[in-house]
Amino acid sequence: MSLMKPILGLDDAFGQRSKSLRTLQFKLYDVYENAGFSEVIPPLVERPEALNSGAGSFLSDQTIVFSDPADAGLLAIRPDMTPQIARIVASRLPKEEAFKLYYSGQVMLARPDSRTGSRQQWQTGIECLGLAGVEGDVEVIHLAALSMATAGFSNPVLQVGHMGIIHALIAGSHASVETWVQLIARYSPEDLKAQIDQESFADATIAALSDLSVGKADTAWLKANLGLISEDFDVAANELLTLVSTVKSKLSGEVDIVIDAAVTPRFLYHNGMVFSGFASGSAHALLHGGRYDTMMAAHGRDMPATGFSFDLWTWLDS
Repeated sequence: MSLMKPILGLDDAFGQRSKSLRTLQFKLYDVYENAGFSEVIPPLVERPEALNSGAGSFLSDQTIVFSDPADAGLLAIRPDMTPQIARIVASRLPKEEAFKLYYSGQVMLARPDSRTGSRQQWQTGIECLGLAGVEGDVEVIHLAALSMATAGFSNPVLQVGHMGIIHALIAGSHASVETWVQLIARYSPEDLKAQIDQESFADATIAALSDLSVGKADTAWLKANLGLISEDFDVAANELLTLVSTVKSKLSGEVDIVIDAAVTPRFLYHNGMVFSGFASGSAHALLHGGRYDTMMAAHGRDMPATGFSFDLWTWLDS
């Protein structure tokens, strides 16, 4: 085998392609700087514990770990930058009440992306830390819409869900949260039913879970299920309804936001609101985001946190 043969899932960028990436990257930097955000540049490698703390197995399964020849122990190539931001804020930054940060850099996946076949991404995003509830979420959603518009995407749409709803529906299940999130993300009624048949859920819960797999979990669905599932379900549902109402009143005309309780995160470290961004002509999600307060607590600094990220290469190819 030739040592010059390209590595599967990795590629070089040069000429117009590299110029296009830098041009879009700097346009987005202007958006974030004008919104009061500051850049942070984490290292390419981390200790595995820093990447996995509070992040769940979805992230660890995509992490390449190796032994450092300089005797620093095991190190890992980052597959995602949000845990690095959590580590930096928790351990390196002063004890301020709030931080607004943005970043852009390469990440590498242990396994090729199921849609693109690529193992490399140029992850770009923002993190808003210290702003709890609707205030921080609205700011993040606003910047998500501005980011898509800056990249030339028209009619941005955000589909918004809540991990609290999913947790409430699967309470008492024999299967892990990871299993349920994978099943829900498939939008396959048959696969979901096979798992439901192994559980002892109440009829209302079975009906609600079944609706997730066929795209029926919208605003009307959410309101219809209030009072039928559990108190935890109602708390998460009301948080989501309040968020959508606030976004529509504050960001009217800037972004279309719709409820879909079947929205699942890219990595399983979110504990509250989650969203995916779409635009005209995009068959797949352009960005992913949500609230991840529990990750900050796992890094030793208990504070609210929310943000979003996307792959610049994917945006250039869309």
